[in-house]
Amino acid sequence: MAALETQTRQRLDRGEVIINTEPVDGSPLPRVTVLAVIEAAPDRVWRVIDAVRDYARTMGGVKSASELSRDATDDGERVRARVTVKMPFPLKDLTSVTDALHSVVPGERYRRAWELVEGDYDANSGSWTLTPFEGDAARTLVTYDLHAAPHIRIPSSLYGLAQKKVIPRLIDHLRRQV
Repeated sequence: MAALETQTRQRLDRGEVIINTEPVDGSPLPRVTVLAVIEAAPDRVWRVIDAVRDYARTMGGVKSASELSRDATDDGERVRARVTVKMPFPLKDLTSVTDALHSVVPGERYRRAWELVEGDYDANSGSWTLTPFEGDAARTLVTYDLHAAPHIRIPSSLYGLAQKKVIPRLIDHLRRQV
């Protein structure tokens, strides 16, 4: 990853969760990119990200999760998972099956990148990328990238709430797990 801008680095050092969005051609919902720092080594944070079956406990907002398969490949591990996300009333919970590549370069980069196979979404792709923050092996720069467009219409006010409240809570919950 390219060096962070000074202002971004300072915000992350203060514990801020930085959320950026960008439009996605053909989708009513944008791609969300989140940056945050966790005060733990990337391999410790990776244990939480890698254990998909535990997401109902470790990831805020997940109602249930199961690992359907895990197979070693030349470039990492292919993991198929089913995850159900809790939605606020009156919306129904959303379930997806995704295929992910879990790839690790110990001490440098830990990554889970997924694509939608089937489920309650028109699109559901993203990644968790963990690297040492500014070369400090005891701190993790988390980059969470997500484009999720469920079959249901989500009011813009609810989507805005997700950006401002739900995503920072997800990061805070992850911080508590490690």
